[in-house]
Amino acid sequence: MTVLEKLLVPEVSRRIVDQGYDWLTGAVYRPDDLIGLTPVERVRALGLDGEDGPFGEAPDHVDVVRFGTHPLMDLRVPTNAPGHADVPWPTYPTGFLRNAAPVWILTLTRMPVSARFVRIGLDGTEKEFSRYQGAARGWQGAKGYFPPLHLIGPRAKQGALDLPCSYTSDQQSVEMVWVGDEQVPEGFEPVRPQVHARVVPVSECEVFDIAIVARWRERRVRVLQQVGDQALVLVTPASQAEADELGLLHVEPGVFQAVVPADELTDTEGVRSDPMPTRSRATHG
Repeated sequence: MTVLEKLLVPEVSRRIVDQGYDWLTGAVYRPDDLIGLTPVERVRALGLDGEDGPFGEAPDHVDVVRFGTHPLMDLRVPTNAPGHADVPWPTYPTGFLRNAAPVWILTLTRMPVSARFVRIGLDGTEKEFSRYQGAARGWQGAKGYFPPLHLIGPRAKQGALDLPCSYTSDQQSVEMVWVGDEQVPEGFEPVRPQVHARVVPVSECEVFDIAIVARWRERRVRVLQQVGDQALVLVTPASQAEADELGLLHVEPGVFQAVVPADELTDTEGVRSDPMPTRSRATHG
């Protein structure tokens, strides 16, 4: 297992506290590569500084999520990604942050168990506010809870059940999640209102994830959820002008969503990912 870290823009910090937001994506790096940096230096390293940036000119603290990788995480060196010359959010075409620390782009997934929500002050001191307890329980002490979506993060299949799950800390088991109080499968225990869970050894189930990709208005998108005749999609625009033209919601730097008519999606297909061998996923070259 490799430990990585993500700098949270203030809006994402607020969503974690208020809503229990548990999606994880974007630029990540090794914590030791930024150790000792002030909040201003950290923001600058990620290219998020400046008066118009999400942190302003001189933040007195920054929040990070520190987490261990699991076998389904998809980490990519950004030099392999298409170039975005006309975007205001930072990209990392050399594969390194502004301070020369290696950086990876994590494909959208769910927070892993034991991810830590940490605040770093001006003097470098750290204060842990919360830990993520898995898809069934969410963030410890958060005001809200974000029910797991089937199309984001790990899933487990055991017999006729195919449900969202989280790896346990030792990654030898998964905790499967059933949302709702009706027809709760045998062996599932209530862990919060309308949420039930059961721990199953990895050896007794299939663990995988599924990404649904489609075409919308000539652009490739990832489908995150469909309810009735509308779908929530993840879009990567080529420019800010394109994002504005499409009316996209800017979730965090470089991450955009849209709610679109489901009948506008074409060429839809599912891409299944199975666990990679247990090893460090954070390597360059």
